[in-house]
Amino acid sequence: MEWDLVQLWAGQGKLPVLRRLMEEGATAELSSTSAQLPDTVWTSLVTGLNPARLEKYFYVQYDAARMGLRHVTDDAITAAPVWAMLSETGKRVGVVDVPDVPSARSLNGFQVCGWGMHGPSMHTSQPPEMIRKIRAKFGSHPVGDCEACVDTPSQMAELRDRIVQGVHAHGEVFRWLMAQEPYDVFFAGFSAAHCAGHHYWGFADDGNADKLGRCMEDTYRAIDKEIGETIAASGAGTRCTVVSAHGMGSLYHASWNLMDILDLLGYGKEMAASGEASATRAGRVNPWRLLKMTLPGWLQYRIRAALPEWARDRLLFLWYAGSRKWHGRRAFAVPNNEIVGAIRISVKGRDKDGVVEAGAEYEAACHDIASALGELTDPRTGRPVARRVTMVHEEFSGPHLDLLPDITVLWDQRFAWDSVHSPRFGTLRVRKQDARSGGHTPHGFAIFHGPGVRPGLSLQGHSIYDIAPTILTAAGVAIPIDFDGHSIPLE
Repeated sequence: MEWDLVQLWAGQGKLPVLRRLMEEGATAELSSTSAQLPDTVWTSLVTGLNPARLEKYFYVQYDAARMGLRHVTDDAITAAPVWAMLSETGKRVGVVDVPDVPSARSLNGFQVCGWGMHGPSMHTSQPPEMIRKIRAKFGSHPVGDCEACVDTPSQMAELRDRIVQGVHAHGEVFRWLMAQEPYDVFFAGFSAAHCAGHHYWGFADDGNADKLGRCMEDTYRAIDKEIGETIAASGAGTRCTVVSAHGMGSLYHASWNLMDILDLLGYGKEMAASGEASATRAGRVNPWRLLKMTLPGWLQYRIRAALPEWARDRLLFLWYAGSRKWHGRRAFAVPNNEIVGAIRISVKGRDKDGVVEAGAEYEAACHDIASALGELTDPRTGRPVARRVTMVHEEFSGPHLDLLPDITVLWDQRFAWDSVHSPRFGTLRVRKQDARSGGHTPHGFAIFHGPGVRPGLSLQGHSIYDIAPTILTAAGVAIPIDFDGHSIPLE
């Protein structure tokens, strides 16, 4: 959910439940790893750990030992989520459709994964029969995978209806489980704002007042209603936290042409820096991305289902990195969520066939690239297009740091742009290679309500790392000393 929209629509009376929780409770804006590695946000939130302490930052990751790519699943993550910590102290927990975490092998309570989550996922539960009971009583989630059914205006209209229906179905499942199973702490994930944001943001952004333009508002209002009914079902005196690990905005980026930019800066071998600030070029296009944009979603998924796993992975790698001609380059782009470009420095002794010496040469390359990215502007307005450039080793620390990119660039999504200008190489036109109109922002938030929360608090300076320790504190459980976050003071 996007916090700016929550505040707007709550203020207009369209989200009465969230408005009441905000007025009677505390709010906190949260910084997020979405500024560097968007697909780590939920894992970092529920573990209290930064991405360098996790084995997965994206489902397609660069493999330094092979100079290749590998498909990484949630099962690679070994860090304990907050519900496992609660379970170990004797608290009974319920977990339903929280994204980007593996299914627990043992738990004092229950966990459901994938019944109504965004994107393709394994439908599992602990205990195993729970997912079968949910299907028997409620059937399949009304949406399924929303990536597979957004090709025509009529399908978009139908999907909008199913998104709203899916919100109500999720609420019914949550409340049924709460009535069926004892619990001390219950975690429930609504994913509809994610799906609606990716596919319908452009309709709202264009000021459309029709059904598609209202999809975002209708989805938020449906979630608001279900949150209210779920809180009511939990009984009086229950502590409630509503949290979004990141937000949503328009999708403008140059990630698919980041390799072109690096080559023009002199870090590749196919395009040399011209030194002509007046030059204008067209960015290269990955034909596999254009194919993905052209093929109907249902056909893509039918083809995917028919392929063996190695072929599915190969296709996935082509979509994200094209031909992957990385050998001999000092720096190259690697896969990441598209709103944040990711760069790997080819380091001797760390990366296969490394080119750059570790130490001073590596640091100089990082600083030069970061400086060049910061100089990129929109040639029409002169505004910078890189909102934040991060040297990852300065932001994160942990045993898996070498798995991460070396530099990330969060593109500015707050205005429309389709070219980048550099004083070093001129202008590069960026061609759209995305079917979606909305992408994530690093703008997270939390609303706290109930016992132990002083009404009227508006908190700043907190991050998604602070949510897990805050939950443990509310449950009366000691916080591990190795957390990267701290409990948020709410009294």
